[in-house]
Parts: sequence; C-alpha cells; structure tokens
Amino acid sequence: MEYSVQIMSPAAHILFWFVMVMTVASAALVVVAKKILHAAFALSICFLGVSGIYVFLHADFLAAVQLIVYVGGIIVLIMFAIMFSSHTQEAGGEGGRHYLALGAGAATALIVFTSVLMMVGKLNQPLAEQNNRAYEAYQHTVGITAADLAAEPQRLGLGHMLMGEYLLPFEVASILVLAALLGAVVIVRKETKG
Repeated sequence: MEYSVQIMSPAAHILFWFVMVMTVASAALVVVAKKILHAAFALSICFLGVSGIYVFLHADFLAAVQLIVYVGGIIVLIMFAIMFSSHTQEAGGEGGRHYLALGAGAATALIVFTSVLMMVGKLNQPLAEQNNRAYEAYQHTVGITAADLAAEPQRLGLGHMLMGEYLLPFEVASILVLAALLGAVVIVRKETKG
C-alpha cells in the first residue's frame, strides 16, 4: 500500500490550529476549574479535540473510538457521578497546598513535554515506511484483506459492522439510552426533593 505526503490547505491548517488550541485550553481548564461540573464539561471538550486531532492524523477508527468510548461513555459516567453526589460541597484548597499542587503539576508537565520531544527527535524513519509497517501489522493481525472482503462480505466482524453500515443506528441507540438515563435522574431528583 502506497502512502503519499499530503499538504494541508490553508483552511485545514487554520482548523487544525483551532482544534489544537481548543484541546490544550480545555485541558488547562480541567485543571484550574473551581467547580467539578465545569471541569467535566471542559474534559468533554478536550476529548472532542483529541478526536479531532486523530482525524487530522488520518486515524479515523481511533477518532470514532475516542468519541464512542470517552465522550459517549466516560464523560456520561462522570456527569452521572456528579449529579448523584450533589450534596458534596465544593471545598477551596488552602493557599499553601494550592501552590504546592500547581508546582507539582508544572514539573510533571515539563517532564512529560521533554520526554515527548526526545521521543519525536529519535523518530528517524520516514512516515511512509512507518505507515506501511503499520498496515502490514494490521493485515497480519486481522487476517482480512480488501480482496477477501469483496469476495466474502460476511467475514466482517461485529466491530467492522458497527463502525460501517450500522454506525447510525448504533449512535441513535446510544443517544436514546443517554436520554433515558437523564430522565431517570430527573425523576429520582424530584422524588428526593419532594
């Protein structure tokens, strides 16, 4: 399989930087938000931004998994935990501990950023070679080639079908389940307050 390097158009370049800034800003907001609900909303925006970055990297499957698992699952779970624990009080940190946590977070971020830069610097193989090796590993793992799929479409697994022709019904079902769960939370809250 041949891969070619594609240059982004100016509009795509601007959109890429918008997604990057949105992702980093929302990740920072998760850390500095005073209320846990605001942090959860910022985390969902951060996860959406990460999914957008996967799209720009042409990793469509990872982008879909990011949306389904993290935005569709983890964030919903966090929101329900916040809703059910509404009686907890938001406690502000003490001044000394706040600065200690800020310093520890800055040191950790610096170490992670330096490590990522060192790893990127050590990547000396061309992108096309890396992509070909990844495609070969995928074919070896899955064992299904494009010719096999054309000859025998019934060999598609459940994952291929859910991410292919049944993607829309799968997403609609997840939205219906989310609406039912939200309705259950509203009904339970009314009963406990009344």
